[in-house]
Amino acid sequence: MIRAWGKSGMARLDAVLLRLAGRKHRLIGIALLRIVIGLATVMYCLSDYGNRRFLWGPDSYNSIETAKAALSHGSFSLYFFSHSTVWFEIVFHGTILVSAVYMVYGGRALTLLQAVLMWSLHNRNQDVLEGGDNLAQILVIFMVFTVSNAYFAPGAKRRRAKFREDAGPSLPTVLHNLAAYLIVFQTAVLYFAAGYWKITGKMWQDGVAMYYISRLTGFQIWPAYAHLMTNAYVTTAVSYFTIFIELALPFAILSARGWVRKANTLALEGMHLGIMALMGLVCFGLLMIGADCTCLRDEDYESLGARVGGFASRFLPRGRATEPSGPSPVADPAVSLLQAHASAADA
Repeated sequence: MIRAWGKSGMARLDAVLLRLAGRKHRLIGIALLRIVIGLATVMYCLSDYGNRRFLWGPDSYNSIETAKAALSHGSFSLYFFSHSTVWFEIVFHGTILVSAVYMVYGGRALTLLQAVLMWSLHNRNQDVLEGGDNLAQILVIFMVFTVSNAYFAPGAKRRRAKFREDAGPSLPTVLHNLAAYLIVFQTAVLYFAAGYWKITGKMWQDGVAMYYISRLTGFQIWPAYAHLMTNAYVTTAVSYFTIFIELALPFAILSARGWVRKANTLALEGMHLGIMALMGLVCFGLLMIGADCTCLRDEDYESLGARVGGFASRFLPRGRATEPSGPSPVADPAVSLLQAHASAADA
């Protein structure tokens, strides 16, 4: 009996190691996270572009010395290297440029440069951060070891073709998968901790937390949202639903049922879209949505792309020219997903 269990355990371990080293996983989610991090950083800089010197410059209300004192030992910022306005403008505009290029191209070198510039910007003035910065700072370090441009980037198809040609265990594959799983693990821990702390709070237990959140004065609360939260049934349902989907994420990620992962992830993304629209926390919502994207497997995106494509095809114009006969190439799930969205928009 013990020998049988030992063989079974070794077989499972071999399967795990083969999955870890055999091929790269979560390429689509990592690519989406890359786009979101780049976009959020550009929006973060441009949203207060006119006040950039007041917020981050050498003569800011938050002086370089004060900003240094607020950081833990070992933290850094390129903005601390000089009190020169010219140096500040070079670093600040370099951040915008690199983030825009990173959003399009990706790659390990650009990821490392993006991490340095993003950390520097966040550490220069922590008063104006929205909250998603902490998670982004951790995830971008893991992303240095991943392939972030296998989708939605120039040369992505060629890159994936090379992966298929070089199929087999390799160190880069192991590093990519380990980093990708650490990103998912970090995201799951964050949500579970957030749900746990909510469920231990009295306002969340009573189901009135969303009412009090809608009354906060430090955010751009949409008036209709504040009015909606005066309904006891609505605010209770939203409060409890928020706790449920946050606590459920780790279990959904481990679930063998794809619809569970997709439903939970889409619910979380819907929650953050609501935060962006109703509370004005755009960069925070974007970064959290980017982290959510990594919780889905590549096959989840394939099935979503197929579903959206099938739904959109119903609204395509009829009477198109007949395609030449012959074997059809295998559809790229990422391209299918984008085409489906474009078709729906055209309809």
